[in-house]
Amino acid sequence: MASPLIDALALLLERTYDAGISVRPLGRFVVGDEGHQRLLARYAVHETVGAASARLLLRPLGVETGAWAAALYLPDAIVALLERHDPRRRLDAGNVDAFFTLIEEIDHLVTFADRAGRPGGEVSLLELEWHAGVSKYLVGAHFLARLAARGRLTAGQRAFLEHHLFDKHDYRDVPAEVRGRYREADRLAHRFLRDLHGRRPADRVRRLRRFHHAGHHEKLRSFAC
Repeated sequence: MASPLIDALALLLERTYDAGISVRPLGRFVVGDEGHQRLLARYAVHETVGAASARLLLRPLGVETGAWAAALYLPDAIVALLERHDPRRRLDAGNVDAFFTLIEEIDHLVTFADRAGRPGGEVSLLELEWHAGVSKYLVGAHFLARLAARGRLTAGQRAFLEHHLFDKHDYRDVPAEVRGRYREADRLAHRFLRDLHGRRPADRVRRLRRFHHAGHHEKLRSFAC
């Protein structure tokens, strides 16, 4: 039996980045619309984007333990769309946005869990968005290549991914306090991917793992140009 899509994505990300901790199975973290509303009613939740947006919700369990409680909110509409149009069978303009949303939130959880599991591990919001931008492109490319049964993407497939990831978003509907961070994360992800594309396959894997394990300031020093 095939793994649930969320677990297949988490496994792909964990293997790609050589994550030191696994978050699978993801079903224990996922809440839909009803579960999200219960969390909002129970805890004081600070949200800076629309309430209907998918997001990773985090709550510290104590300064002494350094442990966190996590919930992955996936709106019912996104889940239903991806169940009807599974990206493992088809990936096009009809389901790519929902697919990228799913990848982004899983990537946030994988990245945060891996960083939190290391001594002194911290991760900035810019890092999370930058990292997710890279992961969305790479996972999208992986799925497109598998569906086409070919090792390399065509120029048209790369343009498709870049359009839906970077070109069509202006973030005008996003609150001003986060708009700049989203735009900067897109710029950094796009530049990193362009650099990655020009490298040999083995170099790409090494660079991706260095990128994943680097902290905020190291990322800016080593991967922003």
